[in-house]
Amino acid sequence: MDLPPSLLAITTFTLHKVAVIHRRAVADRLSAEMGFGLWPFAVLSALDDFGPATQRLIGDRLGLDPSDMVRLMDDLIGARLAERERDPADRRRYQVTLTSAGRAALERARRVIADVERDTLAPLTADEREQLRGLALKLFTRQPGGERPRS
Repeated sequence: MDLPPSLLAITTFTLHKVAVIHRRAVADRLSAEMGFGLWPFAVLSALDDFGPATQRLIGDRLGLDPSDMVRLMDDLIGARLAERERDPADRRRYQVTLTSAGRAALERARRVIADVERDTLAPLTADEREQLRGLALKLFTRQPGGERPRS
């Protein structure tokens, strides 16, 4: 691809292009090796990081439309990667939990993503990769809608 140098001089443009390439590679590998894509991975990650939660809360955390969340949850529950149970704090609500199969799938998916990231970032040294991650996180957490990572 022959992009205009004036575009490549724009840092955010270049970052976007790298992100698009990486996202496609991750989505393709997850689909091929795991049978699911980035959004199911994101839901499983949220369940692992935060514990059981309502579908609405998970969707809010990930910025997903409620109708998309229903489809994702139906797929994850159908695949037995997550389960929906009555919320012990409020029997009118349901909460979603990660199953042991979901936890195992998440660990495999994390390895797939780490492999893709290693390939995408191969031109960088280990120190440069860590510096890039830190800088990207710093930028993200300073944007509207960005969040501070949990400790």
